[in-house]
Amino acid sequence: MLFSRFWMVLLALVAGASVAAMTLARKTYDHDRASDVATMVDSDRRIVEEFLRRDARTRLDDLAPLSSDTSLVALMVTATRRTADTPAAIGTALTSRLRELNQGLGPLRGDVLFAVDPRGVIVGRVGLQENEVGQYVGGLPLVERAIAGNVRDDIWELAGTAYRMAARPVISEGRYYVGAVVHGMAIQPRFVETVAQLVPGASVIVFGAAQTYGGYTPVPERGSVAAPPVGALSDPLRTLSQRPEWTTRGAVSFDLPEQGGRVAYASLPGSVGAGFAVGRGLPTMPSDFLMHASKEDIARVPFAALLSAVAALIAVGFALFYWEYDSKKKRLIAALRGLQKGPGNRVDPLLLDGFARDVAVAANDGIDEVVKREIERSGGKLRSVNDLESLLSNPGEPPGTPINQRLPLNEADEQRQWREVFEQFVARRRECGESVDGVTWDRFAATLQKSRAEVVSRARSRSARFTVVVKDGRAAVKAAPLG
Repeated sequence: MLFSRFWMVLLALVAGASVAAMTLARKTYDHDRASDVATMVDSDRRIVEEFLRRDARTRLDDLAPLSSDTSLVALMVTATRRTADTPAAIGTALTSRLRELNQGLGPLRGDVLFAVDPRGVIVGRVGLQENEVGQYVGGLPLVERAIAGNVRDDIWELAGTAYRMAARPVISEGRYYVGAVVHGMAIQPRFVETVAQLVPGASVIVFGAAQTYGGYTPVPERGSVAAPPVGALSDPLRTLSQRPEWTTRGAVSFDLPEQGGRVAYASLPGSVGAGFAVGRGLPTMPSDFLMHASKEDIARVPFAALLSAVAALIAVGFALFYWEYDSKKKRLIAALRGLQKGPGNRVDPLLLDGFARDVAVAANDGIDEVVKREIERSGGKLRSVNDLESLLSNPGEPPGTPINQRLPLNEADEQRQWREVFEQFVARRRECGESVDGVTWDRFAATLQKSRAEVVSRARSRSARFTVVVKDGRAAVKAAPLG
């Protein structure tokens, strides 16, 4: 059955190759999607960076009308020319004007807004710690650059809250720097959500050197990939400084194996070590992806060709199986049935091939063994299968029990047993050189009849068993209870 085995091996190889191809396709899909997500996360980082730059520029531009307000400039000139160390006298007027101007900024109204004189001292303040003046902030890079005539933005942390800061100089008569105005907007959850809307499907956090200021994780839409939670983006912050790319470039991206996602971190300009992170989930091929195939994809599958190929393979398999098994089995059955009709008692193996020949050889060996045992059992005489009484033992007795060691079926059977004992007795006497003259069947049978009666009476048995023995060179018959 070489071809059938070859066909099974071939089908197993095809099945294995199909499973391997499906596994490879899934791994390739996952790898490609991971590469796509890495590209998307880096793109998200650049989008957020650009938005924050434009946001800072917008706030600086919106501060221009405020810093050039004539009333504010006049008050700043007065504060600059004051002789007292504390600006308390002018502070109330400046604070009032800053409050009015701040209200006019609308959506860009600052959570903190203050004015500093050329010495870096706060001379007016609204919002956070409103009306508190006199503090020196000129040493801060943002303020220092602003009172020197530059526009700058920064991230500050005040009272545990992060603020997006912007500063512009206040110029009098178009040539004299009389201080600066500093504007700040708190980084609230709403702002982080606004940033996240620029990168749909991604999680966003804004963090400082020691804490996370805010984060947002979108609710995944049906069938979409869930973004990593805010906590998953915050956990790596503890080891971020150990990554060379972060310390050299201020930007790094890597996978989050436990959350099944990828994240990109970027630093923000400023003095508090602030930054942001963007993370996305990694899509994987679902186990039931075939169930999601579209009608167009299904229509492109060549089902007719595939079904024809499958039918051809099945036909070849059945043909090989019939040739190597069914046809040989039919010929073997015909040969075995031929034993019932023909004169012989053997199957000719040369008329068969394959496994049928092996079965025929085994059958012939079995027949020979059965015939051999039957000849030995019948004392060298091959009895007919129709002679059932001579071939079968009594019910309940082991097959092959010698005839003189089993209970007789009837009187004729008993006489047949005794006849065998008589023949054995005569044969043993001749072997021992004793005369057989006068040893007749009638006298021998009468003796056995008498001995059987004595044994049955003495041993209370059903019958007696007689065996021929040789004792002291003379043949004798030994009787024993039976049944």
